[in-house]
Amino acid sequence: MPIETINGFRMYYEVHGNGYPFVWVHGTLGGGEGSEGFSKNHAQALSNRFRLILYDRRTAGRSESPTEGYSMAIFAEDVLALLKELGVGRAHILGGSAGGPIAMTFALEHPEMVNSLFLVNTMTFSSEPERVFRRKELDTILAAERTGGREAGAEAAVLYREPQMKAQDPERFQRLYEMRLRNYEGVNHSTEAYLAVGDSIEKRLGELKMPVFIAHGDADATIPVRCGHDLHRGVPGSELHVIPGAGHGLLRNEPELMRKLMLDFLNRVAQPVG
Repeated sequence: MPIETINGFRMYYEVHGNGYPFVWVHGTLGGGEGSEGFSKNHAQALSNRFRLILYDRRTAGRSESPTEGYSMAIFAEDVLALLKELGVGRAHILGGSAGGPIAMTFALEHPEMVNSLFLVNTMTFSSEPERVFRRKELDTILAAERTGGREAGAEAAVLYREPQMKAQDPERFQRLYEMRLRNYEGVNHSTEAYLAVGDSIEKRLGELKMPVFIAHGDADATIPVRCGHDLHRGVPGSELHVIPGAGHGLLRNEPELMRKLMLDFLNRVAQPVG
């Protein structure tokens, strides 16, 4: 699969199948595995019906971690530039977790290119509790960097949510630490970009006129299920699916159920489906 310069940075992307285009925007604020989980869990199952387009966002997965270009508007432009590169004029768009605001921004700025919009365990990032948590997390990381350099900042990032990890699971800690250190500045810039969103997406949700599918687990400890309900209330005519007992990462943890729900939605409200 190619790595090409798209919208000013070296982007890794994959294309599976030859049907109707379906773009998936992965989660995490930066770093991590990128689109690899999407590819592993869904590419084969969906490639017979869609032209499934997956990519690694700036500073994530196998894509480059550039020194600039971190804003929600630019993240949405990355999607636009990739679709232009592939000759795609219209597609289904999915955003999972931190990919949700990017998908929403793209749909708001380029509604003529969006057949339907899928928002999975995500939010607008305007919710005050989540913003406060992220702000405190980033401030903790930057404070550690000021006293101990990038290495201390990366360690603080890994241990912020699981402070005992280094002692209890040193192998996992080392793996996550090396990943975070590799894209240290890019992940911090990406987090700042999400914190800068404010209510700019929230107050425009009513502009989304395409079919919108929302799914959330009611046991999600990362992005609470109330955020899914908030999206549903904000988007007229949207369809909400609350998955009992499910946590964060629905596309990874409930792949067959999610595919069934999404395909059923497409068959009912958004044509063509491939």
